[in-house]
Amino acid sequence: MMLLFGFYGQFVFIDQTEATIIKDTLNIPSYAFINKTINRIVSNNENNITQSFHTSYEVLINYSRSLTESYQREIGKWQSRQYDTKAMISITDKYLPEFQKLVKRAQALRPTTEKYLQAKDLYIKSLTSEIGSYMHFQNFLVTGKRTEDDTSTRLLSNALKFEIESFAAFNNRTVSDRENNYGNRSFLPV
Repeated sequence: MMLLFGFYGQFVFIDQTEATIIKDTLNIPSYAFINKTINRIVSNNENNITQSFHTSYEVLINYSRSLTESYQREIGKWQSRQYDTKAMISITDKYLPEFQKLVKRAQALRPTTEKYLQAKDLYIKSLTSEIGSYMHFQNFLVTGKRTEDDTSTRLLSNALKFEIESFAAFNNRTVSDRENNYGNRSFLPV
């Protein structure tokens, strides 16, 4: 399950102010604060009829990134034996519904262009693959079967691939564009 850690440092938050607030607040043992903050932002934005896809997409990605990082920290604690396997299974049970809420939020986005629709669809594929990864990781925890861990790793890799493709579609580019500056991670929405 180390695959995401290999890519983990390759990502940056879109909105640095919000990232700092979330990062400073993640010292709380749960992700409840993040969920409350996002619900407040979404609620406030629902009052604004002209809410842009761009803003909604950005908020979704920030929340997704925070939730993934929080869950990956929990996996790190399990790997360092701060948690036993039973505790990690329970933690995964608590996180899976939060990731499923992200899929519903992504499905509710209203893209304004064909490329934004493609970005939305790819991001939903990314989230779905990430959820599948964590479900197979949980199966690995329960059964100890390496095939479950291998499937989990493959799905997590697919999630990253779909996420990158989503960012590229959002920026109206392809992953193979030569002049895209993807090497310096500038493919995130701006």
